[in-house]
Amino acid sequence: MRKSVVLLAGVGVGAAAGLLARRRRARPAAPEPARGEQVTVTTADGVRLAVEVDRVTDPKAAVVFAHGWVLNRHAWFPQREALAGEAMLVAYDHRGHGASTAGSSDCCTIDQLAEDLETVIEAVVPAGVPVVLVGHSMGGMTVMGLAARRPELFGERVRSVVLMSTSCGGMAGNTFGLPGPVGRLVPRLTPLVMERALKQAAWIDRRASVRARTNRPATRYLAFGPGARPQDVKLVNDMIAATPTEVMVGFFNGILAHDKLSALRALAGVETHVLVGARDRLTSPAHARRIAEALPHATLTVVPAAGHMLGLERPDTVNEVLRRLVKTAGR
Repeated sequence: MRKSVVLLAGVGVGAAAGLLARRRRARPAAPEPARGEQVTVTTADGVRLAVEVDRVTDPKAAVVFAHGWVLNRHAWFPQREALAGEAMLVAYDHRGHGASTAGSSDCCTIDQLAEDLETVIEAVVPAGVPVVLVGHSMGGMTVMGLAARRPELFGERVRSVVLMSTSCGGMAGNTFGLPGPVGRLVPRLTPLVMERALKQAAWIDRRASVRARTNRPATRYLAFGPGARPQDVKLVNDMIAATPTEVMVGFFNGILAHDKLSALRALAGVETHVLVGARDRLTSPAHARRIAEALPHATLTVVPAAGHMLGLERPDTVNEVLRRLVKTAGR
């Protein structure tokens, strides 16, 4: 019980200041300098989305990456390295994240992110090029939001989908993997911590380095499974610390309101892969199984001992799925 209280305190402190692999092969500890074409896509409400495009001659498919809550497009660097030259690759920052502007605080919703995703696809991916949509965490919810908004895109335009470490709804009861009475307290405590963080947003955001140090234990616990590389933890922690508190809290509330179970019907005509880490404390395997139950044709993969950041923790597993989908979409 005492250990659980300590963990809960770590989660609370991390939330207030910016809450949110076993394979150790040689690869960069942080994203390499941007090698793709830098594009700015402007949304209907004037938000400027930072987009990075790795182009190929005569693309047979385009892979569009939608990152998770309080992250940015650099979370996809292992996938971009692995798929370089095999397809057109599009990675972008959600509004308020990374290098994208934020817009109005009342637009921190999954439906708004879905509209942004559609805008990016239409602006960047040439007509006639089939799309593979890859969504991690809030990015997976964004894909579901697009399915609700434009179901007709799934089939001809969008050929396949990867939903990774995500949920179709029911996030309000999240215990972050904490057991017993402490875990039952978390769903009531976390919104209060977020509300307090929002009131102190200016103070928190002026102290990015302090925020990063404070967040790190919570980032390690919440985002990763055992054996995570310290470099990957630092990369994710730095992304979280760089996200404005108002954006963090706004999309936290948007995630709690997210409910797109019925929208999954639009994915019935496309190849869908659902991936989750067995030790995911943010979107547990129960969420992935609920998605898979609604999509009997989908392939469900539960990755042993992995946490929430599958693209970093188990890049080989994720990259193998993506290579196969690129070849399929190209046909």
